[in-house]
Amino acid sequence: MTLRGRLLAAFAYLLVLTVIALAVPLAVNVDRRAKDAFYAGIDSQTQVIAASLGGSPAPGGTLAGVRRAVARYGRETDARVVVTDGRGALLADSNRPRPARVAFATAGRPEISTALSGGGIRLIRHSTDLGGDLLVVAYPVLDQGRVVGAVRLSQPIAAVDSRVHRSWFAIAGVGAAVGLVGLAVAWLLASSLARPIHAVGTTAGRLGRGDLAARAPESGPAEVADVARALNRMADELVGLIEAQREFVANASHQLRTPLTGLRLRLESLAAGPESTDAQAGLREVDRLSELVADLLVLARAGVRPPAPASCDLRQEARAAADRWRPVAAEHAGTLALEEPPGPVAVAADAADVAAVLDNLIENAIVYSPAGGSVAVAVTGDGVVRVRDDGPGIDPAEAARVFDRFYRGSAGRETPGGTGLGLAIVRDLAARWGGAAELDPGGPGTTIAVRFPPGGEVEIAGPEPSPNPPLPPPNLS
Repeated sequence: MTLRGRLLAAFAYLLVLTVIALAVPLAVNVDRRAKDAFYAGIDSQTQVIAASLGGSPAPGGTLAGVRRAVARYGRETDARVVVTDGRGALLADSNRPRPARVAFATAGRPEISTALSGGGIRLIRHSTDLGGDLLVVAYPVLDQGRVVGAVRLSQPIAAVDSRVHRSWFAIAGVGAAVGLVGLAVAWLLASSLARPIHAVGTTAGRLGRGDLAARAPESGPAEVADVARALNRMADELVGLIEAQREFVANASHQLRTPLTGLRLRLESLAAGPESTDAQAGLREVDRLSELVADLLVLARAGVRPPAPASCDLRQEARAAADRWRPVAAEHAGTLALEEPPGPVAVAADAADVAAVLDNLIENAIVYSPAGGSVAVAVTGDGVVRVRDDGPGIDPAEAARVFDRFYRGSAGRETPGGTGLGLAIVRDLAARWGGAAELDPGGPGTTIAVRFPPGGEVEIAGPEPSPNPPLPPPNLS
């Protein structure tokens, strides 16, 4: 889980606990207060009705007057109002305009008997007819202290439960709204904390991929800003070290060229005389050292970002490279074939760097191909060039290191010459322009594929070589 997710989960957990801790007691209190108010309201209404009906031997005066009053009270209280006489016979019922005068003080209605005995009562009992609990309140009707009847009010508990549930829903809605607002605020806070950390991680990843210009924003919390500053300082120091290393390699390579040239001239003079075997061997070693110096110079250049965008025709550069290397392949009694698309292939890379990539790939393929073997160069319209040879191939255990500098592998150690820098140069020059080099698995021999990013329009030229061609290929015999 990401840092933002962890912070959001922690805040949500605390927020849910807080909302529950506040909402549950509030909901219980609402339920208790609503029922207490409901019970007290029905109780007081019953007493008021009983008092209004008292004052004469016949409760409420005439029977018609009692029934009118009961009907009015039923409408006003939203409850069922029942009045009986002193013997428990039904006089009026708010649910029926003219009820029969039947005995209402039955065993199933003990509240009537209690009221006729002079006491008030409030109870909750189950009603079979309604299919739920019923609140029942009964009080006596008095005339000069004498019980002349009873008033009974009843109302289903479901009514107050419905109001309580509506209150609970309102509380739940408020809690949900508070939770959503809290989560939104938590998301903003978590994002503000995670964004600088993510930026630092992204910068570290870019540095790891070779983007030495990447720097982390020194913002956010103090601790994160300190980490960003430390990372930026490290990047600055790393850039300084790498630049110093590149400058050293370039300077050392240039400085080595002068004594190498003088040494070669002297060895050539010795080789022209009698018994020149040692001189010839010395010349070969000087050639190897010169090749190493040249490769180091190319690597030093490959590690520097290009000063400006460039574009060239990959198909044209492949044609020129094939023309340069066919005579060398023929000296090994081999062939060099070129497969190309019908139109130009524009890639975003410098022509000299593309030519150097092709020269290193083709030279390696010729060196590792057996006598009479073939080298195939294939260019595709999406900016990919593949070079395949008929050599022994690369051990799968060594495939991950073939692009390392100075690594030659088991097949390379059995082949004389070489510096172990060819594929490293291919990889670095391709990466310099945003491309990549990889080893194609499967098949006989070895196939190296290099992908260049697409470029702009290029001029369609003839078969002439690149305007900045590399040095002529060495004699590999």
